[in-house]
Amino acid sequence: MEKEKTPRRSTRTARRKPLPVLLAALLAVAVCLVLLAAYTARRLDNPNLSPRTAAEEAMAVSVWRQTRQPGPDDVPGLHAWQWPEPTEALASSGNEIAANLHAVSALLVDAQTGAVLLEKNADAPIPPASMTKLVAMYTAFRAIETGEISFDDLVDLPPQSWAKNIPAGSSLMFLGEGQIVTVRELLLGMAIVSGNDAAIALAYHTAGSVEAFIDRMNTEMERLGLTKTRFVEPSGLSEFNTTTAREFAAFSREYIFRYPDALKAFNSRTRFEYPMPWNLPQGRRESPVVQASTNRLLTTLDGCDGLKTGFIYESGYNLALTAQRASDRFISVTMGGPGNGSYEGNLLRNSDGTSLMEWAFTNFTTIRCSQAQRQAVTVWAGTEDSVYAIPAEPAFFTAPRAIAAGTEPVSRILLNKAVRAPVFAGKRLGTVEYLIDGTVCHTVPLIADRNSAASGLPRRLVDRVAEAFSELF
Repeated sequence: MEKEKTPRRSTRTARRKPLPVLLAALLAVAVCLVLLAAYTARRLDNPNLSPRTAAEEAMAVSVWRQTRQPGPDDVPGLHAWQWPEPTEALASSGNEIAANLHAVSALLVDAQTGAVLLEKNADAPIPPASMTKLVAMYTAFRAIETGEISFDDLVDLPPQSWAKNIPAGSSLMFLGEGQIVTVRELLLGMAIVSGNDAAIALAYHTAGSVEAFIDRMNTEMERLGLTKTRFVEPSGLSEFNTTTAREFAAFSREYIFRYPDALKAFNSRTRFEYPMPWNLPQGRRESPVVQASTNRLLTTLDGCDGLKTGFIYESGYNLALTAQRASDRFISVTMGGPGNGSYEGNLLRNSDGTSLMEWAFTNFTTIRCSQAQRQAVTVWAGTEDSVYAIPAEPAFFTAPRAIAAGTEPVSRILLNKAVRAPVFAGKRLGTVEYLIDGTVCHTVPLIADRNSAASGLPRRLVDRVAEAFSELF
């Protein structure tokens, strides 16, 4: 019986079968690549996030500041001035000014930027004398902010604050028993005529006792990171109060920017009359004592509007000084000034302050640039698709006036378009450079405005592939 033959399969057919399979595989790969490209493009070009509030951005900036490693002599808010090009003539004139100062210790700073422009023994511990009252005023302003006291509070004057009970030879606003006085008037008496009696009355009214008020003053200095500034009483009479020119300049800068209205309301006033008729009990009549400000430079130095003088024998003649001309403001602190009597002491103190300020305004200016806009940065493998890179510092810097005159800085952003999780608020992501005539004169870090932790495994795998894909193009 003849076997049935099995039909042969065509060789050509057998060869053709792999082609559809290959095409299907290629099509699948192409689809995957298209999807991957679309996913990658969406992640890179369409950040899915909303801006943070000003408070949240401020928190990110605070975190960034805390992560920096300060130098051994750094004080919060101040930094050494640097310029990318040689400035031998400027340095030489600064050294000459410092050498000719009468004060034992001094520091000059750009109030806007915190750049230290000149210093002389700036870390020597010296009693601040009546400059102490500026810290007492600051402490009272903080209490007013929180609603504990107000400018218009009527103050019960304890016997310790009466002028007759203050050590002889003290500066006074002439408080007395039964007088009717407000917190605002005490602040004026401290700022203008350096009233030691006013400082005691303010301490009692704000904190209940001198000791409790001193604790507040010292707590404020600790909060500002000023480790060499400590007080044992609020008027400045004690030689056991201590600070340095560097730290007091940093404090003065904080005072000006936290309470800018205080300059006009208190520190720039040139005349004080007390007691006025409304300060006296009914039926009592008394002529007011008219006194000029202890800061004579308010009327002789162009632009001067603060801050505070100080003198005790243990400290010499001290002065925390500030002046503004146009948009430039500088702060100087001189301590340990000599003087054979108040006339000579004031003369030499004012000479030092004038020399420092005139040199500053002649040679420096503050350049204000446009603040960089927040930049979206993709976060691969993160719980957040993106974060914003925001400036960590203001966009202004101190420049030599001769170089900066008539120039407009150009900004340049250096920033990766994407980073890998985890990212924390305050992490540095890039830099904004500001250039004058092609030279980088100032840089501002760009930092993350929020956290983005590492995502789950599936998201991490997809994003790692997309990250690798993005780097190919």
